[in-house]
Amino acid sequence: MWHNGIRGGAIVAETVTIDKLNETATMKAIKDFVDFYLPRLKKNNLEILSMYKVDYYLADINHFIFENRSFTPDELRDELYKECGGDLKHVISVINPEYYDNGNLISGTWEEWYQDKFNKVPVRD
Repeated sequence: MWHNGIRGGAIVAETVTIDKLNETATMKAIKDFVDFYLPRLKKNNLEILSMYKVDYYLADINHFIFENRSFTPDELRDELYKECGGDLKHVISVINPEYYDNGNLISGTWEEWYQDKFNKVPVRD
């Protein structure tokens, strides 16, 4: 873990897990995950998440999403955060990516995180 300070002449922000973020940063982190998750769910392109023990929580989240298909994308995102925020935070906590203390992922975006994990999956012939 890096700590606030100077490394190589540059100021380095502390990296933390979602459980250590303040309320505003946690909300940003969860909404960023939702913005990543919803389009991938529609395309059924979430294989990497199956590597984590989150299926119980994702089943509840997916149920909420399918029950509320009539919402606009913005309404769905907002309602999903309100109704399933705890489950979403748990999923992110299990995945355990590193964050800056402002709620931004160290890896950049969830798409970049996903691609990095995908690239590390061994290919079988």
